[in-house]
Amino acid sequence: MVLPAFFRDGFCHDIPFQFVKKSGELLDVLLSANGERDAEGKVVRSRAVIMDITERKRAEETLRQRDQLIRSILDNVDEGFAVLDRDFRIMTANKGYCQQAALDENQLIGRYCYEVTHRSDRPCHENDEACVIKQVFTTGKPGQTTHTHTDATGKVSHVETRGFPLFDAEGNLTSAIEVILDVTDRYRLEAEQRKTQKLEAIGVLAGGIAHDFNNLLQGIFGYLAMAKLSIDNKGEALAALEQAEKALTLSTKLTKQLLTFAAGGKPVKRRGDINAIIDTSASFALSGSRCDYHLHLANDLWPADFDEGQIGQVIQNIVLNAAQAMTDGGRVEITTKNIHSPATTALPAELTAGDYLEITISDNGPGIPPQHLAKIFDPYFTTKPAGSGLGLAISYSIIKKHAGQITVHSELGQGTTFTLYLPACRETHPETSLEPTVPVSLVPQAVLKSGKILFMDDDAVIRDVAGQMLTALNHQVAFAEHGEEAIALYRQALDSGQAFDAVILDLTIRGGMGGVDTLRRLLSITPTLKGVVSSGYSDDSTIAQHRDLGFAACLRKPYSLKELRETLDALL
Repeated sequence: MVLPAFFRDGFCHDIPFQFVKKSGELLDVLLSANGERDAEGKVVRSRAVIMDITERKRAEETLRQRDQLIRSILDNVDEGFAVLDRDFRIMTANKGYCQQAALDENQLIGRYCYEVTHRSDRPCHENDEACVIKQVFTTGKPGQTTHTHTDATGKVSHVETRGFPLFDAEGNLTSAIEVILDVTDRYRLEAEQRKTQKLEAIGVLAGGIAHDFNNLLQGIFGYLAMAKLSIDNKGEALAALEQAEKALTLSTKLTKQLLTFAAGGKPVKRRGDINAIIDTSASFALSGSRCDYHLHLANDLWPADFDEGQIGQVIQNIVLNAAQAMTDGGRVEITTKNIHSPATTALPAELTAGDYLEITISDNGPGIPPQHLAKIFDPYFTTKPAGSGLGLAISYSIIKKHAGQITVHSELGQGTTFTLYLPACRETHPETSLEPTVPVSLVPQAVLKSGKILFMDDDAVIRDVAGQMLTALNHQVAFAEHGEEAIALYRQALDSGQAFDAVILDLTIRGGMGGVDTLRRLLSITPTLKGVVSSGYSDDSTIAQHRDLGFAACLRKPYSLKELRETLDALL
């Protein structure tokens, strides 16, 4: 093949050729030659150059085999694999990527990745979606994201996308590797596990609630039975009824605790200094114990908006746990300080940047075993024979409802540290709209009086017992089942010159106008009307925000005769 071309053209250049050495070894060469022609145009002389390229051919074959091996590996993995340029165009892709896109490689090369995988005409990041390749080109570092993905058949799946940068010899970022893994099965399995864990937690919670309430109900039924047997002995009957009332009071406390980490129990916040609450709560929790406490409270601690009762409960629960863990006595250290993010790296990842109060409560007790750490905030989980398992669950819920975070660190033999983060308020003006109702003990007796009360509730039993309580407190009372009836009664009383002094409105009315809308209508008639909102639901954020909605006070069901009297006395 070389000689005909040479004698025809008079030259040849880099013609691949093979020589056989005496040893039988083949040499790969490139042959180049130039010829001189005579007067008749025949080649009479020639100069030839032969270049041995055997090693180069072997290296090229090695590279080809290596590329083939890599390609074979990539084509046999489950992940979709592609190389993208800086314009998000696909440079190469493996079989997994092709299968995900339902296209062959020739149909993919040169197309935009977002066009293929997301059926979109614009990059993912321009649609406010997390784009790991954009992140790689921006930072020059590997990244990872998880999102939903719709394949060629319209099936929605969950995918995990990873990106890796590729640099040229000069260190310039030229392209990126995109690896897509379908994690739908794993996602579903994790979802099922979470569902199972929730059901287990609900089961434990329900069992604990049933146990505690059955004990309380047993006491109530028992004391009521004793009161009936002692009906002829007034003293014994009253004593039994008082014990039944105490059991009922305990049941309401348990309900409030449960509501704290249920959908309701929202904090009624006031702006103040949390240091005072910490001191009082710690002292109360350790009263009578063998443990001591030491405070390291920042003098310049920022104010915060918080529910004094709930935060005090959190401090008491954690300090009491510490005391119970240190059976032979010990010391509790409580520290407060200001935290500003992003200037500090101490803030938990769950919290957004901003100003926070950090409260740490540490003990030198035995520590918490690692297998228990993940469960200590679960309701009714406890390792203490006399424990209820509600303290830390309630504490966790309270802090979360304050838009904060609670963390725990513990090592066996080294003690335990709880750290609380609460949003701070750098400005110091008070939240006057959240001032509490003036206690009856602070109101001069001369201003206390009976009044005319309009009571609205859709439950006949509630209306009946409320009527008896209000009458016992020397008030006149009228009843309404729903808002429409309450407004009609109010107008009639106003027209007759016997206006109501206050209204008590149930928050939620079945099939009728509820408390919020009713008060809004009544205030349009009499702007100075004193309204009290009442609710027994766990998700009544209105209770926490009652003043913002025009109510002068609130009553949480169940409420006692004393609570009803103090509320109305303060208003009237």
